[in-house]
Amino acid sequence: MENVVQINKTVSVVAFYFRNAGQRLKCFPKRMEFGGRSINFTETGMLHPVRKGSRMIHVFDMTDGTADYRLEFDAETLDWVLVYIADMQAKAQPGLGSAVYA
Repeated sequence: MENVVQINKTVSVVAFYFRNAGQRLKCFPKRMEFGGRSINFTETGMLHPVRKGSRMIHVFDMTDGTADYRLEFDAETLDWVLVYIADMQAKAQPGLGSAVYA
């Protein structure tokens, strides 16, 4: 069974990479800072835009090879939110002892 830890906190995405998608470049997170450490993403999963009221939110499912992460990027405020971490190994994620499991 998959363990999911709800985070819902603003994080710093400190590195990006770009992929050519026809006429446009698409931007993806490559590394984020969370809990005092850097998390380097190795693969991108699903990417999809959603509307929350009048805001456009871009949802990214990412992995670092150990855990899966869902990030949301608010195109209006330019904020990144770490929504959850899934399939994490407890010793690989220090500082998450007070998180809520769903």
